[in-house]
Amino acid sequence: MEQTIIRHQALPDGRIRLERAAEATLDFGFRIVRGDGHVWDISDFPERQTLPLRRGQEERYGYVYRNDALQVTLELILPEDKGYAEWRLRLRNEGDDPLVLSAAHLCEGQLRCAATRAIEDESGIGATAAGRDWLALNVGLQSTDMHIGIEAVEPGHNHYFDGFTVLHEPTLNQHLLIGCSSHATYFPHVLARQDANNEGFDVCVANQLENLVLRSGETADTEWAIFMTDHGHDRLLSRYMDRVCAAMKPASAFREPVTGWISWYYYYGTVTEQAVMDNVQALLEFPDIQPEYVVVDAGWFLETGFGDWEANGKFPHGMEWLAARIAEAGFKPGLWFSPLLADAGSQLVNEHPDWLLWRDGQPVAGMNPNGSDVLELHEKSNIKYALDITNPEVLQYLHRLIHRAVHEWGYRYIKLDFLVRALFTDKGTHSNLERDQVYYPGTTTAQAYRNAMRVIREAAGDQCFILGCAAPLFASLGPYIDANRMTPDITRRTYTALQERPGYWELVKICAQAMAARYFLHPRAGFNDPDALVVRGHEPEGIVDDYTPTLDEARVWAGVVALSGGLLFYNDKLSELEEERRPLITQLFPVGPGAAVPLDYFNPDIPRFWKLSIEDNGRRWIVLGVFNWSDAPDAPSLPLQELGFRQGEQVIGWSLWDRQETALLSVKTADARLSLHEIKPHSMQLFALRVAAEHPHLAGTDMHFTQGWAEFGDERWDAAERRLILQWRPDYTKRGTVYVHIPESYRRAVKSSNAVIADDGGDIVVLHGSGCTEPLLWIAFE
Repeated sequence: MEQTIIRHQALPDGRIRLERAAEATLDFGFRIVRGDGHVWDISDFPERQTLPLRRGQEERYGYVYRNDALQVTLELILPEDKGYAEWRLRLRNEGDDPLVLSAAHLCEGQLRCAATRAIEDESGIGATAAGRDWLALNVGLQSTDMHIGIEAVEPGHNHYFDGFTVLHEPTLNQHLLIGCSSHATYFPHVLARQDANNEGFDVCVANQLENLVLRSGETADTEWAIFMTDHGHDRLLSRYMDRVCAAMKPASAFREPVTGWISWYYYYGTVTEQAVMDNVQALLEFPDIQPEYVVVDAGWFLETGFGDWEANGKFPHGMEWLAARIAEAGFKPGLWFSPLLADAGSQLVNEHPDWLLWRDGQPVAGMNPNGSDVLELHEKSNIKYALDITNPEVLQYLHRLIHRAVHEWGYRYIKLDFLVRALFTDKGTHSNLERDQVYYPGTTTAQAYRNAMRVIREAAGDQCFILGCAAPLFASLGPYIDANRMTPDITRRTYTALQERPGYWELVKICAQAMAARYFLHPRAGFNDPDALVVRGHEPEGIVDDYTPTLDEARVWAGVVALSGGLLFYNDKLSELEEERRPLITQLFPVGPGAAVPLDYFNPDIPRFWKLSIEDNGRRWIVLGVFNWSDAPDAPSLPLQELGFRQGEQVIGWSLWDRQETALLSVKTADARLSLHEIKPHSMQLFALRVAAEHPHLAGTDMHFTQGWAEFGDERWDAAERRLILQWRPDYTKRGTVYVHIPESYRRAVKSSNAVIADDGGDIVVLHGSGCTEPLLWIAFE
């Protein structure tokens, strides 16, 4: 889609102006902070030069600023017809002595927007009760951040964002994105402060240079900053990811999200060899889901803790034996590590204290007994030190560790946890200017991390699936991990009666909010991992975790997992799972065709409407997830045209879990609305919305949440035979109930089918396909 061009001009004071039509203007300069705290802003560089313009598919401008100590070259790129601007700073030491730099502000300026204009109707999907208040996207730094999503902007308050942000005003059909598009050398952040008179924002895009030392004549580059605007959040975020991927080059040998069973949220650290084998056997007795991997999470290694990666007494045959048994059963084995940390009491620390990272005469503690991370109770008494991942011996250790697990023991899936704790400690929060960053000698934190991940990937090989957990979102991009966790833990074990922790419903909402905010990363930045599908209604035996959702609440989390489009790992012990909840597992396998787009993305609470558009073999329909996060019933409605239906079309909807039809609706006018039946508190519904045809067609099924994508590879109407034909996908073995929409002219016809016709009343015919062994399911109308 054609984008409005961003134009630029050099201002008399040396600053740069970027302007998109008459809607948004960014006037900015830069600021350099020396190691001694002295600040140079653009006015401290009296010598200025404009470099010759270079043209191609993009316009490249160069502006040179110089004083006696430092030369700053601002490189500005304006791609033709792309509607964004990117720039970076190149820093060169002009003096004779080494120059120490602590920060570079790539953007110090003012972002001004067009005057708020009158809006005829604010009742659409994105409308909020906040009216004309500004909202901002906070995606966080790392995968398990607790408070991610949309935040209300407070005038006069400095808002902090990792990497980038999108500023949005609900009465303007516009979104303003500012931040960095590359993340390989530094951890960029953005500060935005709204004017008290609501005329715009003071904005800062900064790279902490970590006391970079430039010797005479040496140069260093910042990350690339970016400014772009658009009238839709999904298109804007997709365009942003185009630039991020161009810079960071994420790559994976895996083409689809993987599936499996994982031990953590049922067994936590109590997992045993026998428990794993019991669940492997249960998988063989439950063929409808066909997971690919069986993953042993934390709890398998020695009690001395992180760093001592040998099997403990609960795994008497060892990890190689267990991997072989899992593989013999037809699954691929997976294993959990936290390889960048080591427990204070571990054999590794005792034997190799020189492998630790030291600061001020003390080893750096990435995790502390009173820190913010959730650990097993016995581990809370231990400090976990950061390994010096610039030490060649540590890198060799990482290579040996992962190579042994994959190529000697036979594990084909590696989960790497607490990676961020080798970059930022758990003292306080890492999402502010006071965060406790871990510094490495001779390189930046991000570069040290990326090099360690390179070593791990080389050891594992590209055919081993690697999941990052508590991993930085953008610095992890490259050929290093295949997927990244997007949410905090969905359950948390309780150890003491006075332990403060969110309740299960609060955790579901926190995780859903994070998943919605980060939907756009999938699959461009690798596959999203929404965390495990946990739907049990009881606590595990002998364990207290306060995770006892009702069936409706379990469906809410299942809906979030399904609509994420990402990894699908369920966790429950099948032999103990309530019968009424088993369909929540089978209805999610296999993974759907993509990530749903939250339509009310800038909802300051949690988005209510998640839209998954499906196009498959000439078929087109929408799966719409509608959530009620409140404590009261809700009967929502939304404009049909905002769902993508065109004027003149009739829309039929079918609800998966209620097994109810949404009335046939005509898109007669631009304001035609879809009114849904009442949704109970703490619940959600998955609707399949299809354009009604003049002949019978599929309305929905009870087998899979997409209601037709996983089950059927083709759907066709044979007009001559007056027959609807649905072709089962060869790899889909489950057979269940199919709902067929019947136009009025066919309702009185005599019907026949190779399935059981269970209900032949009104505009829906119910077919039971449980006994259907043929590759086609059909219903004919005489």
